[in-house]
Amino acid sequence: NTEQSKPVTGHEGHNVNTSNSSQQVADHDNHNGNQNTSSKTIVHKTIKVEGLCDMCKDRIEKTALKNTGVSSASWDKKTKALHLNFDSSKTSLSVISSAIAKVGHDTEQHKADDKIYDALPSCCKYRK
Repeated sequence: NTEQSKPVTGHEGHNVNTSNSSQQVADHDNHNGNQNTSSKTIVHKTIKVEGLCDMCKDRIEKTALKNTGVSSASWDKKTKALHLNFDSSKTSLSVISSAIAKVGHDTEQHKADDKIYDALPSCCKYRK
């Protein structure tokens, strides 16, 4: 019987193409009952965030990425634009903007508290 000579992979009963092992793992990992990807609503939004230097860039992007549902954050020093991709069923632009203001950076929607702003390094002081 040739079936007995096949190695046991843990994928028995699954229609798995062995020529694409990375896809096998991704497909197999989706067998956790949470396959409802239709509830995900990934959106791209841009918001103006004040800042000056690479330290600002790092702080702004890291803060945005800490929000559940944010998959990417890229702040442009020159244009002050923060480009975001996020799952709108898990967070909102307002929530992300508020988090960024809480670490010292004014946004279109939220102003940073003066005490937090004053504690920023001198190279990050964007207010005139």
